[in-house]
Amino acid sequence: MKPNIIVTILMLLCIAIIRFGRDATMANNQVAAKTCVANNSPLLIAKEYTEYTNPMYYYHHSGLFLPLSQIKRDVDQEKGIFWLKKEINLTDSLTTGNYVLSFDNLTYVNLTLIDAKGEIVYKKKAGLFRKRKELDPRDGRDHFVLNLEAGNPYTILPRVKHSKGYTPLYNFHLQTELDYIKKKQRSRTVHAFMEGAIIVLLLYMALAWMVSRYRPYIWIFLFLLSIGMYSVALQNFFVDFIFYDSPQLGWSMVSLFSRFAAISFYLLTIDFLQLRRLHTRYYKVACYIIATIGLTAVVTFVNNFYFVNYKQSNWVNITLGIIHMLYFSNLFISLWKKIDLMQRFLAYGSVFFVTGITAMVYCALTLQEQAIQYVSMLTQFFALCITMLLLIGIRLKLRKNELDYHQSTESIVLERTNELKKANNALYEQQIQLLQKNRYIETLIDEVNHRVKNNLQLLYSLGSLYKTGENHGAQYNQAIQSMQDRIHAMMLVNQLLVYNQNSQLKLKTLVIETVNYLRQMHDPEKKVWINVDIEQDWLISTNTSIPLALIITELLTNSYKYAFPKGIINTPVINLRIIKKMFVTTMHFEDNGVGASEAVLSTSFGIGLVKDLTRQIKGTVTIQQERGFQYIFEFNNMI
Repeated sequence: MKPNIIVTILMLLCIAIIRFGRDATMANNQVAAKTCVANNSPLLIAKEYTEYTNPMYYYHHSGLFLPLSQIKRDVDQEKGIFWLKKEINLTDSLTTGNYVLSFDNLTYVNLTLIDAKGEIVYKKKAGLFRKRKELDPRDGRDHFVLNLEAGNPYTILPRVKHSKGYTPLYNFHLQTELDYIKKKQRSRTVHAFMEGAIIVLLLYMALAWMVSRYRPYIWIFLFLLSIGMYSVALQNFFVDFIFYDSPQLGWSMVSLFSRFAAISFYLLTIDFLQLRRLHTRYYKVACYIIATIGLTAVVTFVNNFYFVNYKQSNWVNITLGIIHMLYFSNLFISLWKKIDLMQRFLAYGSVFFVTGITAMVYCALTLQEQAIQYVSMLTQFFALCITMLLLIGIRLKLRKNELDYHQSTESIVLERTNELKKANNALYEQQIQLLQKNRYIETLIDEVNHRVKNNLQLLYSLGSLYKTGENHGAQYNQAIQSMQDRIHAMMLVNQLLVYNQNSQLKLKTLVIETVNYLRQMHDPEKKVWINVDIEQDWLISTNTSIPLALIITELLTNSYKYAFPKGIINTPVINLRIIKKMFVTTMHFEDNGVGASEAVLSTSFGIGLVKDLTRQIKGTVTIQQERGFQYIFEFNNMI
């Protein structure tokens, strides 16, 4: 729905409500005129003398009374105590029963009802400032319930003390209890409808704030809550329920709620319009007005509670209302082109705000204290209209923020997607380059491995050819075989590396392959029993595998060549065991051969090579020769 249509509907609703309110007011006035106790005979009034407070004195001295129309409304009436006198007689059309004598806004009323015999029938107390315990259970603050008999004349003597600063209005009305209840029920139904709508909107705003965390919801919530409390505080049950022992304090609280509502509306204006950035001068003026409202709230509360001068406080309210009208009129006329569509809903709400203030100022100037009975409904109606407009504006604002957020998010996502595409393209090109480099490196490695393998094979083959050539003696052949064993150990490591395509080898596989080769070369008949004990097939690095393979080759070669001379050892055995403990790897190698002397150990090329290779891989070796040779190797972090 377009904003102009919404505003038009609300304005038409406002006109309809005003017309309905005018008709209701006229109907109420007609009922009041019919039920006024001054219809048949004038209401008489007399000022109380300090020394005479007994109602029977004034009942018997009728000469003290004058018609109410002849009494001039002056300051004396606003502070003095007056007695009213009126004779009533129920017509034949009325039946005996309960009747209600009601009045408007009087603070202290003592009623004395005297029958035709001059006897007192009722003595009751009422009034806005009366404590609840002083009232009869069936009476209210603004009415008395009387049981009257048809055809019997009565004289009513109300003693009135009005202490609110206004000239008292002696508009007493007498009607049946049923008619009074119907009249009150109509107004209470309207109040209940308005208050129900306010409660529903308050719940909606509380939930909306919890979901969105949008701060203007707080100000609207406080504004509507203050208006609702203001309307409730104008009704008698608020004082009866909370301030039953101090009603004057309860009535003084009314002005605080209205001030708090005005402050909330100004804070909403500042926040929703971003007034500090939009226009600094109007922002400062709004801050000054908020401070003024807060100061007048304290002043009017003190004035009402301690000095009981509601009339003076009413002039303060009128002055503030004029200030509100001037400020908001100038604000939105000046900034209309600078604010967006959503913020203009605040302007529409301000139109209702100013309209409501204008209506209340008009009522306050023309009706004075009687305006209270209309102000409650007016504030509730205009507050509901303002709240609905503001909620529409905030909803549109949030929707716009959401769309802007989605658009910005989409643009960020699109920009990020483009960046990712560029990055992916760059990564793809780098990946292609890396693949090309990997292929080149693999080719080089294959070539290197092939050449290493060929060279080692060439050396190995040359040794084989040399052994099968001319007879050079057994000593030379043994040296050549030792060289071939070492070459084969390196060939085996190279072969396993190429096969695994990794920088690590399996230890158990390496040891078994080395043992099998050396057994095939030196013990094809398998006369020597070899025990290999390795718990797991651990992985070892290339830097460790070649020295370790050479160490095992040297140890097995020496054992085959020197440990088992023919006919000396019946059951030759070689044990090889590798154990891993925490950070140390231990290798045990032992045979049950003939051993060797210390001189041989110190001059042996093979044992010297074993020690050098052990130091190369950061290990230690211990050699024992009690019943053969026993080597104990300890390597740190080999596995």
